[in-house]
Amino acid sequence: MAEAAGLERRTSADPGPADGGDTPRRSAADRVRPLVERDLPQIVSLYEQVFAGRAGRAPGSARDHLEQILCRSPWRDPTLPSLVCEDGAGCIVGCLGVMPRRMRIGGRSIRAAISHSFMVEPGSRASLAALALARAFLAGGQDLSMAEGGGPSRRILESLGGSTSLLYSLRWTRPLRPGRYLLSYLRRRGLPAALSAAVTPLCVAADMLAPRIAGASMRTTRSPLTGQDLTMADLLACLSGPAADRALRPRYDGAFLEWFLDLLAATRGRGRFEKVAVRDGSGALVGWYLFYLNSGGISEVVQVGAMRGFMGDVVDHLFERAYRGGAVAVSGQMDPAAFQALAARRCVFHHDGISWFLVHSRDPEVLEAIHRGDAFLTRLEGEWCIGL
Repeated sequence: MAEAAGLERRTSADPGPADGGDTPRRSAADRVRPLVERDLPQIVSLYEQVFAGRAGRAPGSARDHLEQILCRSPWRDPTLPSLVCEDGAGCIVGCLGVMPRRMRIGGRSIRAAISHSFMVEPGSRASLAALALARAFLAGGQDLSMAEGGGPSRRILESLGGSTSLLYSLRWTRPLRPGRYLLSYLRRRGLPAALSAAVTPLCVAADMLAPRIAGASMRTTRSPLTGQDLTMADLLACLSGPAADRALRPRYDGAFLEWFLDLLAATRGRGRFEKVAVRDGSGALVGWYLFYLNSGGISEVVQVGAMRGFMGDVVDHLFERAYRGGAVAVSGQMDPAAFQALAARRCVFHHDGISWFLVHSRDPEVLEAIHRGDAFLTRLEGEWCIGL
């Protein structure tokens, strides 16, 4: 659900969902309908209005990306459509994208739906449109609804019977160059450019000295494994292997994965998207990872997995590759199966204070699997990868 974008811009005079009584609630809900392709120009206009402050976007990229995720997914399903909300004049004032996914719980197949591109036109009725869209989404035919969002989205979903997975909301970060990682942290929080330039040489020097002062705790471990480009066949084998022992896990096919990975590779601003197969000395495939190599910044991990007993070595390979590529840190979403390996390698576990992993299901078995950490839910199964 992203940030339920547009809600944060409400003024103090905004009446909110409860002030309009039952009649406004019904009129807003009645205007929610399935998104159709001819809605794209209005949706792009709404996106540019809501996210006007986002910089670095190539001309036309928002339209191309929105068209892909809203209208071109190989798994699009007319029974699980993306949604728009219209005002009385027929203008689109809200959008909630829906991407269907296939999953298994135990021995049975289920349908999941990931919400994305949740945005409403800023104004006094924004909360009504957001509530109507969220209610229509959760009333769909999926067995599991998943979203990522900030405080407004979390309040909406929990008010409609959803819950927050604290475990899958956590992130881990492994600083590789601690001085420059600290500097990047301060830049993201408004450190003036002049001051940043002045202290950069000191941070570089600190990174050179840190391994000598702190010893092995600040060094990346050389992995005994080798890496090569991950083929689609290898990735499908990986996803049907290590993830098979989780109660809840995704089901992918080559057509969807090829489309989705191309989408990730085309996403700008995160770094170079890399797909790596990790093999042992005999050439056997023992793990894999998908990540954005960001030289001079934080390399974000989309997914990492390993055969039993190899997670530590695979993580070492990831960190070594990121370090050689110039990254200042590596970060990813929490996966319970990787916790021990990550903790042993001095990763920091934290929450970014913004995004929560939100779920809704009428199936107790599905919710129990998620809340006890018995689910293979990586960024590949979340909204982070879908958004611009």
